[in-house]
Amino acid sequence: MTEHDPFNEPEIAHPRARELMREPLFWDCVDEGAPFGSDEGSDAYYEWRNWRSENPDAPLTDCFDWILDGNLDAYNETLASDAQIEIDLANPDDAFLSDQFDMFTLDTTIIATGLGQLMDEGRIDEDAKPFIYVAIKRQRNPKAGHYDSTTLDAIARVVDES
Repeated sequence: MTEHDPFNEPEIAHPRARELMREPLFWDCVDEGAPFGSDEGSDAYYEWRNWRSENPDAPLTDCFDWILDGNLDAYNETLASDAQIEIDLANPDDAFLSDQFDMFTLDTTIIATGLGQLMDEGRIDEDAKPFIYVAIKRQRNPKAGHYDSTTLDAIARVVDES
């Protein structure tokens, strides 16, 4: 996979990504409130690219499973419930994969990785979308989320339409 910077050169991103990712926030690599603007989101995109170069034919869910340290099935709707988020925020050391991620970092990593596939390949694997929706739902919780609702709505629309 060639090295490129779609944030400064959006014309090199896949045409389908440019079509779906209409809002400037998708191309902003400095705004902490944008999917790729935080260090976590930017790092996730470039880690996706490295992973893809080593796993050219693997589904995106394999990358998610790698990110989640083999716990793909555990990253599900139950983590996005208000009750579970309250528990995780009250006891962050006991939260899902807390030894590796805080909630924002994990959710941002999943979102940016999924959007990274779209940016590079023009699609998001259908079986990977439920995991991105979990991240979006967790980030919609006002106590846990770092993204505003407009950003999350745009991300959800892109995932839906990809």
